[in-house]
Amino acid sequence: MSTPEGAQALRLAEALSSAAGSNDPVLGTVVPEMMALEAALSRPPAPMAGPEMASGESAAAALVPAPDLSGAIPVMSLMHAIHLASYREARHVAEGWHALQGQHPELSGLQARYVEVDLGGQGVYLRLLAGPFDTEADATQACLAVRARQDWCAVTPFDGIAVLP
Repeated sequence: MSTPEGAQALRLAEALSSAAGSNDPVLGTVVPEMMALEAALSRPPAPMAGPEMASGESAAAALVPAPDLSGAIPVMSLMHAIHLASYREARHVAEGWHALQGQHPELSGLQARYVEVDLGGQGVYLRLLAGPFDTEADATQACLAVRARQDWCAVTPFDGIAVLP
């Protein structure tokens, strides 16, 4: 059974997916909110050793408060990425990212993520993504630069789990 927060997250994910699939222009108007949400979700969870933290701080006090969005216009955003490669094992994702950065200077300054994809009979793959790009056109330009060096590339949403160094 899902928590209320989990149910809300699923509704938001479905709404974003639907808007992205229809190229809804509202997506371009909510970049700050999506960046704040992405940053909050990419942080490791606060350690919960019980009602008190090791330093004596309560677990509730260790949580980061939500940003004040009272004056914000309700908007949504979607960031784009480039899919550079796919791997079978997680340890190869970071190795592949470092190798590709050495071959493609245009990748410097980008973040790497991976998403797990089950291709049925072909198995499970980890897709290496780089981004974020504000627009699909920016991601396409980066892909063209990668392809110019005879490497494979495709534009995709900037989802997934951060690749650790």
